[in-house]
Amino acid sequence: MAEPLRIAFIGAGNSNFGGGEGPWDHASRLEKIGDLTIVGIADLNTSRAEERLSVRRSGPVGGIYAETEIFADFRQMLDKAGPDAVFIGLPPEAHGTARPTKDIELLCAAAGVHMFIEKPVSAAPPEEVAPVAEVLAKAADAGLIISVGYMFRYSRAVAKMKEIIAETPGGVRAVVARYNCAYSEIASKVWWDIRRTGGPIVEQATHFCDLTRYVAGDADLSTVAAVAITGGEPAGRLTDIPDGPDAEPIDADIPPEFRIPRATAAVWRFANGAVGSLTHGVLLHRKKYLAELEAWGDGLRIVLSDPYGPCRLHVRYPGGEEVETLDFADDDPYLTEAEAFVEAVRTGDASAIRCTYADATKTHQLTWAIRRAAEKHT
Repeated sequence: MAEPLRIAFIGAGNSNFGGGEGPWDHASRLEKIGDLTIVGIADLNTSRAEERLSVRRSGPVGGIYAETEIFADFRQMLDKAGPDAVFIGLPPEAHGTARPTKDIELLCAAAGVHMFIEKPVSAAPPEEVAPVAEVLAKAADAGLIISVGYMFRYSRAVAKMKEIIAETPGGVRAVVARYNCAYSEIASKVWWDIRRTGGPIVEQATHFCDLTRYVAGDADLSTVAAVAITGGEPAGRLTDIPDGPDAEPIDADIPPEFRIPRATAAVWRFANGAVGSLTHGVLLHRKKYLAELEAWGDGLRIVLSDPYGPCRLHVRYPGGEEVETLDFADDDPYLTEAEAFVEAVRTGDASAIRCTYADATKTHQLTWAIRRAAEKHT
């Protein structure tokens, strides 16, 4: 009988262990898969890592954490714990380049450790990510399993959307992405500073830029045009930004030119001739986001609504006027993507991985093209 797969986490934050404003939580998904053991958690904040571990050990499948050790340095974890694979769930500014301390992917590849990497691949611009992509492409060719966490690619609703588009003569002609986040309770100062995250197009709207590519193909980056409302202009004033420790809005001492844009509108053409657009906002209050992806074809209108929540597809088919609603509320694409990665590591067969590192870098390039196009008009 094969030994349980040895998994480790790089990062003890919300991406790997849940919390915050999103439904992510890789640890909980791995707990459902079974036949694996968690051998390490690496985080500079070892106290937080210890707290996370304590909670998990007291849970219903706490046994998989029996061997887990806490490390302040992931390099020590790679050497001592010997994981087969790691889940990299770090702020985007902390990884994805060849710079010392941010070269995590390169060091994991050198150690022969398979990687699940949360999106985006980095907050750094594409030219700084390119050397990493070149090394990881060679590592993947040699058998290293690398998956990037664009979980909507594993959604049953998105799979059905692609199926319907493929059955429509001429395929997709236009893709419209809309994403308006609820900002009232985003209390991380880092998130409000484009110097740290790359901005909300690079860090947040990346999921929907990726979905446009997944349903319509690669974007022609030379056609990208965009405008934005910056955080430093009158139209960028927001009334419900969380307060920092000094009872001032959390972004009050961030220079205006580095405050995240409040709204961005972008258009571009895909390589297949279709057109795409993204409208992103940091404008809603409280917790509930608005997120939709709409695709048009010859006679077709299909809308993916609320993919983070009770996901549905609304479809008007060619030749008709009625709208059919398909319910996918019981789907968990986070679990499906984790299962695909674990199975790929176990078997060496990466065919079920729906977002390779090379593919993820194309989405990263699109988000940066949008950000840069918008900044030309500020």
